[in-house]
Amino acid sequence: MRKLVLKILSVAVVIIFAAFLYMSVDNAQKGSDNEMYEILTDAIARSAVQCYAIEGFYPPDIEYLEENYGLVVNHDKYVISYNVFASNIMPEIEVFNK
Repeated sequence: MRKLVLKILSVAVVIIFAAFLYMSVDNAQKGSDNEMYEILTDAIARSAVQCYAIEGFYPPDIEYLEENYGLVVNHDKYVISYNVFASNIMPEIEVFNK
């Protein structure tokens, strides 16, 4: 009887440890995703401002920044709303997870 209780207790400890490990990895992944989102949002804004400082106008679209300023966007993971009102006014930039 005592061996059975020890086996059940051992299995329960292993299951609890596995669940804790899974939750830890999941939380780390979510934190990494949030950080990548913030980095991309900041990189787009910085690239647009850099373009304005160098060329005197804000870029017409994200592709312009990718081609001329080295911006790298994972289009499989993010959708970017980039709305230009005028070439001398900072565009509205929104990044969305797919």
